[in-house]
Amino acid sequence: MAYRFEGSGTSGTFGWYFQRITGVILFIQVLLHFYIAHNTWDAGHNWTTIVQRLSNPYMRTFYLVFVVLGLYHGLNGLWSVIRDYHLSAGKRKFIFGAILTVGIFIGVLGFITMLTLPSVE
Repeated sequence: MAYRFEGSGTSGTFGWYFQRITGVILFIQVLLHFYIAHNTWDAGHNWTTIVQRLSNPYMRTFYLVFVVLGLYHGLNGLWSVIRDYHLSAGKRKFIFGAILTVGIFIGVLGFITMLTLPSVE
């Protein structure tokens, strides 16, 4: 069977580039997370320290972006691997729907957790 070029709109160029961009951003965020969580004066893994850190709106935004980019990067990577198996259209749609459902569930759970943390008094 001959290869048929379908144009750049359906080739997945945006997804390919965004996967690389999110990978670089996530790498930087992981390094910053390890530094903040393990090498600063207020480093600690008890509830009070974590809630104090996340009461800062910049840190909360940092971790919300971490959740969103991490979910996109991980689930898009999973979908890329699954696409390599050339499954039937029905199986692909089912798996894509399952990945999307799990991603939305985990994303909503992450946002609810981050936005409803109590303040330390």
